[in-house]
Amino acid sequence: MTAETEQVIENPKTPRNFRSAIDIENFYRFVSENDLRKEAKIMLETIHQKVMAQAKKKKKEAKNSKKYH
Repeated sequence: MTAETEQVIENPKTPRNFRSAIDIENFYRFVSENDLRKEAKIMLETIHQKVMAQAKKKKKEAKNSKKYH
C-alpha cells in the first residue's frame, strides 16, 4: 500500500467527496488509458446492483423487526 492509499483508508469518504479519492482518480485514469470504458461500466453496474440489493434487504429486515416490536 502506498502512503496515498493509506491516507484514503484512514479518512472515510462520504458520498459527496468520494470521487475526489486518489484511488478513484487512478481507476478512472487506468480505464481511460486502456480503453476499458465498456468493461468498467458493466463492472460498476454489477457492483451497484449488488450493493443496492443488500441495502434494500437490510431496510426490509429493519422494517420487519420494528413491525413485530
